[in-house]
Amino acid sequence: MLQFLKNILVPVDFSVNTEVAVNKTLELIGQEEACIHLLHVNKAGHPSTKDAHPEQEEKLNQWKQTIEDYHPSVTVRWWIEQNRSVQTAIKQKAKEINADLIVIGQTSAHYLLPLLKTVLPMRLASSTQIPVLTVKPGALGNRTKTVVVPIADEIPAIKLDALELLCKKTRLNIHLVTFVDEKNIPSEFSASSLLQVFQWLKSKLRCPVEYAVVHGTNKAKAILQYAEKKDADILLVYPKKETQLSWWNQHISDVLPAHSKVQVLAVEPVVH
Repeated sequence: MLQFLKNILVPVDFSVNTEVAVNKTLELIGQEEACIHLLHVNKAGHPSTKDAHPEQEEKLNQWKQTIEDYHPSVTVRWWIEQNRSVQTAIKQKAKEINADLIVIGQTSAHYLLPLLKTVLPMRLASSTQIPVLTVKPGALGNRTKTVVVPIADEIPAIKLDALELLCKKTRLNIHLVTFVDEKNIPSEFSASSLLQVFQWLKSKLRCPVEYAVVHGTNKAKAILQYAEKKDADILLVYPKKETQLSWWNQHISDVLPAHSKVQVLAVEPVVH
């Protein structure tokens, strides 16, 4: 369950992706104690891999020193791994350190062939059952104010945990959304879940809460359209079933441009 952030994994490539990922990680931690694990992955077999290590180590040490100087409550550890798959290396390290969260800085957008990406955040969240936050450079310097949360056919315990954690950091405007079928009728269970979540949030958190019913056969497209309408800063979603836009595995984070401020926090429901 997402109740605290003590071990956070941040894959780094020394580009603006690293800057935005570290920035948003520190924003989430606030003044609390935590450990940030910086991971750089060299693709095994690359001819320059071995020679690049000293320079990479120096850059990682610089990041470590900078973060710890400005945030005394934060400890930074760094790792350099060799792997033919960046995705696999991230997954393995996340499990090794028992990560509470993985933060992915993402600049590129592959509209037609998202599988060309070296990291697939939604697949990572689904396969590890570790929350994954995907952030774009447009989020730098933007204060998080509005979060959109889809509510489907069950009480989303992990989403409630995430909202409670987020609202401890800052006052958020929470927008709950549910969906209607082709006859514009929400399922009885979906409507019940929405009401229960709304009542719980109103009594438990000090953040303002609103709810809405959205239309559309594709949940991800409906969520994205609603988020744009409400000028959302975070989408709190289940990976795949609430993020997949098309049958060729294109997700919300794939179509958001580099200048987008929207952060996608994907949390996999806990299977008992």
